[in-house]
Amino acid sequence: MIKLVYVLERRADVTPKDFHDYWLNAHGPKVRGHAKAIRARRYVQSHLIDTPANEGLRAPRGMLPPVPGITEVWWDSQEDFQAAMADPAGAEALADLAADEATFIDIGKSQIFLTREYPIFDFTGGRKFGPDAVKCTYLLARRADLTVEACHETWLTDHGPLVASFARASRMARYVQSHTIAPEINQGMAAGRGLAEPLDGITEVWFRSMDVLGGGGGGEAPSNGGPLAEDERRFVEMSRSRCFFTREHEIFDYA
Repeated sequence: MIKLVYVLERRADVTPKDFHDYWLNAHGPKVRGHAKAIRARRYVQSHLIDTPANEGLRAPRGMLPPVPGITEVWWDSQEDFQAAMADPAGAEALADLAADEATFIDIGKSQIFLTREYPIFDFTGGRKFGPDAVKCTYLLARRADLTVEACHETWLTDHGPLVASFARASRMARYVQSHTIAPEINQGMAAGRGLAEPLDGITEVWFRSMDVLGGGGGGEAPSNGGPLAEDERRFVEMSRSRCFFTREHEIFDYA
């Protein structure tokens, strides 16, 4: 499967409360209604959680502030995604969704990119998370002196196992890296809709609740972000990346 990631910025004339309410209760059902036409298999919204822990993630790393949320949509394959874009019914559905998004999303400051998921560990036994679960969402831009391939290789083969070594101590429940793919398609979507430049990927780490975070993160030091942040600096451009907590809302899952 492949996953489309949509990094959302809120329109300035829409209040945060109205943004989250409309996105979840009006736009979400609209996407579900078009799921068959666009051949989407799963759709999840991740809404920003207002917590001081976000600044604890951001400040030591020198990152950008959080965004209001992330949309994720899964397709069976890149070919299915492209077929949906080319099909008249799919194109009509996508145009309807794009028009609706423009009523609450600042399109010019938002980003869309296709990714492929790489699960690093999962201690859930295949069970879905409960309502208290939270997700540390890390939007990743690579260092300018690295190729996309070098960034992804370091992230997957070096950093992934390092995070896994902290998993039990930090009470992480699940960790997935999603690496950006299909640069031509991503650039085409950005140019066609006037979106900001795509990112290089997204990391997601689930915890069963905010309470389990405690003081730690398995050795993470508040002064510089600790050993994980130190390793991230090998391949991440911190000043163009973001890290913050979200809560997931699954709108549909036909996978």
